[in-house]
Amino acid sequence: MIIFLYGQDSYRIGQKLTEIVSSYKAKNSSGFNFINLDFAENNINDFYEAVISDSFIPEKKLIIIKNVFRADSEALLKFLKSPTFAEASAGKKDFNKREDIILVAVSFSDTDKGKLFEYLTRKPNQAQNFKILKEYEIKNWARRFLNSFGIELASDALDYMASNSGNDLWKLDGEIRKIAVYKIQGIVTRSQVEELIAPGRGYNIFELTDALANKNKRKALSALHRALDNGEKPTELLGLLGWQVRNLLRFKSSPNAKPSDLKLHPFILEKLKSSAKFFSVNELNKIMSKIINLDLDFKTSDLDEKTALSLLISEL
Repeated sequence: MIIFLYGQDSYRIGQKLTEIVSSYKAKNSSGFNFINLDFAENNINDFYEAVISDSFIPEKKLIIIKNVFRADSEALLKFLKSPTFAEASAGKKDFNKREDIILVAVSFSDTDKGKLFEYLTRKPNQAQNFKILKEYEIKNWARRFLNSFGIELASDALDYMASNSGNDLWKLDGEIRKIAVYKIQGIVTRSQVEELIAPGRGYNIFELTDALANKNKRKALSALHRALDNGEKPTELLGLLGWQVRNLLRFKSSPNAKPSDLKLHPFILEKLKSSAKFFSVNELNKIMSKIINLDLDFKTSDLDEKTALSLLISEL
């Protein structure tokens, strides 16, 4: 079985991965056959080994491979279509017929078209394109997420929140969680949202990302710990970091775009111009993959969030 998740909305890809992993762990409690790979770091032989290796626990395997097009696409396609390994599952002739393995392939782009893309998007594979949501879709998403916390926003308060977040789900997630912490009763007004979400407050993320851009991990960790000491939650900071990385990816793909085109404050756009030159698209995709991994861990395990976030920063 093959599931292919692709597109520019890395937040919703991450949420889908969380859903898949949670469902898998509910049925396969040991977790020994869950393998999480990233072709920005792992090579194709690591994937081959994950597929053919035997397990002493008779559970279905879940293999996630992010940045799937970073591998040798021709070699990977040949492997997936080969009957050699499919024979282990009732003699089927194609990897997507196997019932003992769930393969989730992930790409944070929808531009990598080719034979491998065609294979991954055709039936019986389950392919889903996560396009950037339109403004009204983002507000509908925000309402549903707010409702999951029992929160209702006045319409102008929601407009303000979406605008302040640049219509980005990574940042909106963190801002909504921030409101949830205060457990405001009744309908939350715009003035209450403005008190909790000061526009300049989120810009402190640039102290962290600027340090990372300059490869100054000590300064980045110092900025992180200062934010945590000031009461920022690890989940909020991870959301802001995801928001910043996605903005950098958007800018790298459209360096001459106007602030209005990217729906970003001019201040943020200037900061992006300064930071973007230090990162390649491949590096940013690698960082995004790590952010999604940690977000998944936050939601599916009991790890210490502050320590885990510090480790993430130290590894970037």
